[in-house]
Amino acid sequence: MGETAKRKGQKERFDWIHDVMSRMAQRLSAAGPTWLVTAVIILSGCSTTKPPTETLARAELGVRAAREARADELAPVDLKTARDKLEKAKQAMASSNYDEARRLAEAALVDAELAEAKAEAEIVRRAADDMQRRVDAQPTEAERESRTPFTTAPNKE
Repeated sequence: MGETAKRKGQKERFDWIHDVMSRMAQRLSAAGPTWLVTAVIILSGCSTTKPPTETLARAELGVRAAREARADELAPVDLKTARDKLEKAKQAMASSNYDEARRLAEAALVDAELAEAKAEAEIVRRAADDMQRRVDAQPTEAERESRTPFTTAPNKE
């Protein structure tokens, strides 16, 4: 394709875009300020999503509580899942993707609560096992009685 044909094609596209834009401008000016108000309402509806700072803070507290409940040791997979989701929520927050940040923070909180509950359940289970071992190790009444002498030493008179 020659240089002249390229320029002609570009000119035609430019003319078409200019024509479309001109018609749109005429329609918008004929509509008056109504279009501007409508556009502002629509666009403000898109930007009313507030940053989920409170949800993110609750998720961080949930992860901290799970860690304090020894979830690192007793429920590591669930705690890692919560930490990963919390990190992704922070990244989404930094990108101003507030809906995604809120969703991830809520999921991180649920995973942190699960990790905490599993850790606490494991602690209780271990305590119950320890208690059972102690009970099993204690002598029964019959065993205690078998160790006591049946008679006392005879009196020497």
